[in-house]
Amino acid sequence: MKKVILGLVILGWISCAGIGFAQENKGGGVTVSPVTFELTANPGDTISNIIKVSNPTNNILSIKMETEDFKPVGEEGRVVTTSEEDEDTTYSLRKWIKMVPEEFTLEPYEQKLVDFLIEVPENAEPGGKYGSILAGVSGSLSSGGSGAAVSTKTGALVLLMVSGDLNEKLIVSDFSAPSFQEYGPVPFEIKFENMGTVHVRPRGFVVITDLFGKKVTELEFSQKNVIPEAIRKNEANWNTKWLLGKYTATVVGNYGTGNIPFEPRVITFSVFPWKLILGILTVLLLIIIFFFKTRKRWRMALKILFKGEHHAS
Repeated sequence: MKKVILGLVILGWISCAGIGFAQENKGGGVTVSPVTFELTANPGDTISNIIKVSNPTNNILSIKMETEDFKPVGEEGRVVTTSEEDEDTTYSLRKWIKMVPEEFTLEPYEQKLVDFLIEVPENAEPGGKYGSILAGVSGSLSSGGSGAAVSTKTGALVLLMVSGDLNEKLIVSDFSAPSFQEYGPVPFEIKFENMGTVHVRPRGFVVITDLFGKKVTELEFSQKNVIPEAIRKNEANWNTKWLLGKYTATVVGNYGTGNIPFEPRVITFSVFPWKLILGILTVLLLIIIFFFKTRKRWRMALKILFKGEHHAS
């Protein structure tokens, strides 16, 4: 029986709920929900929860539940799973997770609820722990009773915060926008760097003022989790087309369980529709030139007009 291996494809972090990934499904596979768990526990706690595993195909699927750690890659909110024993285990969660049942079979379009337990050690360090719960498809048979065995994995991410003396530290590592534009909208890019030991979700605004310091508007940026030792990019857009002048933008906000304010970052930018203004000035100049060159005719016409009005009166 031929075995086809499909790689795990990370789709990205869910903006509001936290982080998420999914399996690239080529011809059939398993799905899970929810795709993200955000949990809090004390050292020594045991947390129970449920994940739903579904078979959206016409095939009978053999399922094996697994756990792996994950780590962020890049600045777009992508993550990759890992089960390497020799990697840094500071944020590892996979060995704390147990699932019941670990192996089962799903009929076509069948769903099953899988219980999972997270057993937090008594000596667990405060901070973030990160892992993934994976449903692996180890075999697949068509409804007719034959077919190729297919091995795929898809799953959910678990973000666990172990309570205690948390080290929450976030900085705005970069804040930028185009220095000059002819028209809006104006895009802003914010990069948050997590230098602490627990995931945090910054929240706040980009405040825009004009040349005279008067507030023009404020733009709320989306709330996205930032994992320790990661940089995550966020965006905000000033969706106004007709703008004119020099502006100042300041990113302000806070993060963490204590609503810690982060250090504001300030930039300036200009919006000037020079082509439009140049066109208007050109038309005005042509009108002025026209009246200047025909001023004698206009003067004569006005004299005739006024004299005619005088005789008529």
